Order: sequence, then C-alpha cells, then structure tokens
Amino acid sequence: MKLTIIPSDGAVYIDNYCFLELALSGIPANVHALQWDQTKGWIEYTDGSLNEDITELPSWTTSCINLWNEAKAAEEEAANQASV
Repeated sequence: MKLTIIPSDGAVYIDNYCFLELALSGIPANVHALQWDQTKGWIEYTDGSLNEDITELPSWTTSCINLWNEAKAAEEEAANQASV
C-alpha cells in the first residue's frame, strides 16, 4: 500500500486515490505529511525537524486509514445508488 497523509488538507491518499477534508485527529501537531510505500516511509515535520525515516506506520495512521475506507465506501454506495 502507498499511503500519504497531509493533515493540513485533511488529505489521505491510498494507492494514489485521495479524499480531502477528512476530519483527521490524533496526529501530532508538528506533522506536515506522512509518506509510506509498502514497507517504509518517512514523516515530514513543520517545526524544522529533519524528516524521520520509518519502517512501521505510527498508531495514529489507523484512524486516518479508517476514515479513508469510510469515505471510499460512501462514494461507492452513492455510485451504486446513482446507477439503479
């Protein structure tokens, strides 16, 4: 899975599919973005800290992924209703 999270935009991208303005929470205030590609990634910060290389997703990404999944399911349901 490729994952990008940009808290200031409420953006979560999974495999290059994006939902914006999600109500993200629990993310440290100094995170600008998280980038993840399969088994590794990095976190970019807003406070001048150096990017942090990661080999595990932080626990706060779980809620972001859940919100993306909910938005994707709602979008698919709306598309199914429109085609009926």
